[in-house]
Amino acid sequence: MDLVLMLRLRDPVWLSESLSWGLALAALMTVFNGFSDIKSMIQYGAIPAYLIAISLGFFIHELAHKYVALARGCQARFTISSLGLLITTVFGLFASLAYFLGARLPFVIAAPGYVGIRCSYWGTRTLFGGTTSEGLIAAVGPISNIILSIIGIIGMRLAILIPLPGLYTVFYAIKYVNAVLAVFNLLPIPPLDGYKVARWNPLIYLAISIMALILLVL
Repeated sequence: MDLVLMLRLRDPVWLSESLSWGLALAALMTVFNGFSDIKSMIQYGAIPAYLIAISLGFFIHELAHKYVALARGCQARFTISSLGLLITTVFGLFASLAYFLGARLPFVIAAPGYVGIRCSYWGTRTLFGGTTSEGLIAAVGPISNIILSIIGIIGMRLAILIPLPGLYTVFYAIKYVNAVLAVFNLLPIPPLDGYKVARWNPLIYLAISIMALILLVL
């Protein structure tokens, strides 16, 4: 791969926000299609549950980043990452192939885009190199997924009492997908949210990460 192509792949793609949202959502669908829990739901006719869970988890996660950034006086806009979109889509295809062959990949790659943020002042840096604005903006994304996952668990309990076809499956999908998104985004690897939260406040990072892992195994 030549240098020019590499640079282009690393650059953000400045499409309209609505088109960026659509492309990112399509890439995420390929990722979760390769995991047996979600795949089995699709096989049982629960495609709406799959769409609702991913849409809620993805949109609310990114909107949380955006509106907290705006609340702190920053400029924010969701955009597609060329390299992130490519890697996410390719990973999704491999995950689907692995499932077809009877295997299941033990990890997830889901980073088709991000909220680009520009702040005139980020605040004083902490001992670990992060800032309050950076940490708060990063933390609200995974926290929103954790909240949605908890709502999913509560909904699963209520759905047992309400004989409505497909309701339990919808809440299970919300619980599962959002737990996966939270755990992935909390990995302490740049440019993921976990890296920024850990630099800002390691204790808050640890608390959020433990909660996300508990939700994933429930």
